[in-house]
Amino acid sequence: MTDLSNIVEVLAKQALGGQQSSSQGGGLGGILGSVLNGLGGNQQQTQQGGLGGILGSVLGNLGGGQQQSTTQPSGFNAQSLLIAVVPLVLGWIQQNGGLQGALAKLQSAGLGSQLQSWVDPSQGNSEVPTQQIQNLFNAQEIEQVAQKVQVPTQDVYGAISTILPQIIDSLTPQGESTDPQEANNDIQKVMNLVSSFLK
Repeated sequence: MTDLSNIVEVLAKQALGGQQSSSQGGGLGGILGSVLNGLGGNQQQTQQGGLGGILGSVLGNLGGGQQQSTTQPSGFNAQSLLIAVVPLVLGWIQQNGGLQGALAKLQSAGLGSQLQSWVDPSQGNSEVPTQQIQNLFNAQEIEQVAQKVQVPTQDVYGAISTILPQIIDSLTPQGESTDPQEANNDIQKVMNLVSSFLK
């Protein structure tokens, strides 16, 4: 079992500013539900509990229906942007052949020392320069996320450079000896939840 759903839950709590809403129910589902409902003006009821409920609320409101404003959607904050890029980062890992392929790609992109700090449970996560992130991710996908959350693309790259180390860290709880298949299964579970909400 990796820590992927834990990291998403932590991000969701941060997006809520630390307050937990008891009315939404417990667990990740309730927290994500609160975050996602707060991102848009439209109330969206999520029937699902667990991670699915949380992601559903967040992604549902990111996906549209909220009022366009010259600044940002109501309830939007930097932590909400981090939640919004989680599916983008997980999709990127899958496109590169899962955890092992993504690690190899990051290594070949000159991020070997940072990568080591993300995978090694005893080290703190080194940040990744935004410039190197731009070379790794599809500019069109970045643009789509930027439009959804109504921020400059530079902010999306910044969010990825913050979240990527946390996701790699959460997918490798046993460091080098983490089972990559287990990590890929956990990524798929989260992506299945995300895609079902985005349909």
